[in-house]
Amino acid sequence: MTASMTKRATGITALLLLALWGVRPAHAACDVTVPRGGDIAAAIAALPDDGHARTVCLGAGDYLLRRFVPILRDGVHLRGSGAATVLRMQDGVAQPLIVIGDWRDEAPAQPVRDVSIEHLKLVGARADHEFMPEHPYLSNSAIVVRRGENIALQDLELDACRSACILTERDTRGVRIERNRILGAVWDGVSFNRSAQVTVRDNEIRGNSAAGITAEHLEDSEIRGNTIAGNGSHGLYLSDSLRNRVVANRIENNRHAAVFLTCAVRFRDPQPVLCWDNSMSQGNVFEDNRLARNEHGYDIGADRAANCKLPQWQPNVWRDNRSDAPNRDPRPEQFGLCTRAG
Repeated sequence: MTASMTKRATGITALLLLALWGVRPAHAACDVTVPRGGDIAAAIAALPDDGHARTVCLGAGDYLLRRFVPILRDGVHLRGSGAATVLRMQDGVAQPLIVIGDWRDEAPAQPVRDVSIEHLKLVGARADHEFMPEHPYLSNSAIVVRRGENIALQDLELDACRSACILTERDTRGVRIERNRILGAVWDGVSFNRSAQVTVRDNEIRGNSAAGITAEHLEDSEIRGNTIAGNGSHGLYLSDSLRNRVVANRIENNRHAAVFLTCAVRFRDPQPVLCWDNSMSQGNVFEDNRLARNEHGYDIGADRAANCKLPQWQPNVWRDNRSDAPNRDPRPEQFGLCTRAG
């Protein structure tokens, strides 16, 4: 067999393996094309549920949504034509734009795997509610991932999100959030709730009303190479989060700290806030970040239930970060020092 024949055979074998695994190569051919103004949810629902990955393509133009787009099966790849493809929720509709995973039950019974959304612009709606009145556990974020596995959200622009722009929850694992512009959320730009093995890379997360990124139990993930700027509270808020790496980000001009390390809140009222036991964020590494014009470099929120003196405590590592603001670690004599130099 010649070298060119060997190379061709190897390529064919790789494509066959991708098909068997339910994965599609980048820019795979469109199985379905939804015309401008067409029904995206109906097109996805009509895909054969045969275990094979399918690509749904959207052309340039506006797609006005009157209800959210559900993705309930594995192997769906939703691809637009760039920022000219706009999914826009109709004003007054209190719903997310896209839900990956089971939305019908508060706790999804099984995961949804191998889904991608790319090359789109998503615009939220003005609405009175942060959660769907019909399903009060379902946030009106632009994209909600509920017990997803191997999910890619790439080359998107998300704006005017009613809650967060991207929310992952319910034991979601293996999400890639890359090269997106995430702007103007009513709450956080990106929110993680019980998620693990997430990659957040090369995004612009700017001008959101609360934190740029917030995490309520995030594990074994990487936040790298992002610009997190001009957000209304912290750049990065990590609660009850373990073994994450935060590397080479620009975190600037956020109202409070660039990084806030804290616990899972058990009671907010009466003040002061009280934490769940042993829920202080720990074992995280912050390295080579550039922090400018924030109130603090890092800030710590600990209490008697969740602090940095407890047995088996794993310190957070602060290494080679450049900041023009002081760090704040209140009451280290009572709660311990929650970070150490690398």
